[in-house]
Amino acid sequence: MKAKRALTILACLSLGACATQPAHPGGAARAQADGLAGYPNGKPWPGSKFAKIRLGMSPGEVAGLIGAPTSQHGHITGKGFIPFYFGGDEYRTDWFYRGAGELVFSQARFGASAEKLIYIWVDSHSTGYAK
Repeated sequence: MKAKRALTILACLSLGACATQPAHPGGAARAQADGLAGYPNGKPWPGSKFAKIRLGMSPGEVAGLIGAPTSQHGHITGKGFIPFYFGGDEYRTDWFYRGAGELVFSQARFGASAEKLIYIWVDSHSTGYAK
C-alpha cells in the first residue's frame, strides 16, 4: 500500500516537472499577458522625462535618454518562490526619479540577463525614493 502511494506521488511530481510555461512577448503585450493592466500608469507631460521612454526599453536605453535615477531598489517577486516555474518576472528593479515618478524593470524570461521596462508610474510629487 505504501509503495503504491509513493508511486502515485512520484508520478504526480514528475508530471508537474514536465509542465512548461508559455513564452511572453516583450513590452506592453507582456504587461497585458501578466495581468498588469494599467501599465503605464498616468500620462507624462509632453517634453517631460518620461515622455521620451517606452515600455520594452532596456535600462541602458532609458538611462541614456533621461539620465540616472535618484535612487533604485531591487527585489524578488512571488514568482521566485513557485516550484518548477521557469518564466520571467522573478526579480524586479525599481528606479525612482524625483518629481517624475517610478520605472520598473524585469527579466522577460528565466535566466535572461537583459531587463526590460515593464511599468511606468508618473507622479510629479515623487520624492525620488521608495516609500
